[in-house]
Amino acid sequence: MERVQIFCKAIIKAGSAFGVRTDTGEEAFIPPSLVQGAGLREGETVDGILVPNMRKGATTEWFAVRICRDERPSPPPPALSIDDRAYIAIKAADGYLSTTEMADILKTDTSLAHNALLRLFNQGKIAKADIYASGGQSRPSFCLWSSSAKVFLGEEE
Repeated sequence: MERVQIFCKAIIKAGSAFGVRTDTGEEAFIPPSLVQGAGLREGETVDGILVPNMRKGATTEWFAVRICRDERPSPPPPALSIDDRAYIAIKAADGYLSTTEMADILKTDTSLAHNALLRLFNQGKIAKADIYASGGQSRPSFCLWSSSAKVFLGEEE
């Protein structure tokens, strides 16, 4: 177990959160009970006790087992990259998103959104479905993106 500083990147609809270790940049999963119990807010930096995340299919390196509150002020949050913002949006989405929808969420053009999503896909962090409107097309008509391939089948993660 390690006590480290964690920057809370996102709290998703299910109540859990995703954070980043401020010392290494590695991701940490924070379960809903800790988020609620600590009153954790997005953009906040807190101390936490982390253990390696051994959950089957886990995409985050660390799992928080405790959030430690003290009175020292939080340092300013690190700037989130477009990839981080896209990952947060995919995790928070109820289902899947098209590249155009992601571009709207990120307030950027579809090319930059597509490139960010493709990087996340190539890292194995998200799933992708190419949709072809008709046979013989060399490129898909559009792409759909989700946190897991199971989402495309209507199954829970």
